[in-house]
Amino acid sequence: MANPIYGSGPLRSREGLISRPAASSDEIQLRIDPMHTDLEEEISGIHNKKKFRALEMKGVGQEIETEAKFQNGIISQLVSLIACASL
Repeated sequence: MANPIYGSGPLRSREGLISRPAASSDEIQLRIDPMHTDLEEEISGIHNKKKFRALEMKGVGQEIETEAKFQNGIISQLVSLIACASL
């Protein structure tokens, strides 16, 4: 279906954004409709999501570090136990 403002092409979403498939999986293309008046709100929302994701990833990293330390402690105890048992 043709876009009434731009001729052919995808229709605008309700928020005024149009997404298109990117060339590679680590890229995104985002086209923001100039008629959309809440541009600052959209940018702020994206920025807040980025901050939230960064905090989530930091928490996951801390959990992994804690688990790795715990498992290393268990392995050290097992090595000591095996060394004592073999004497």
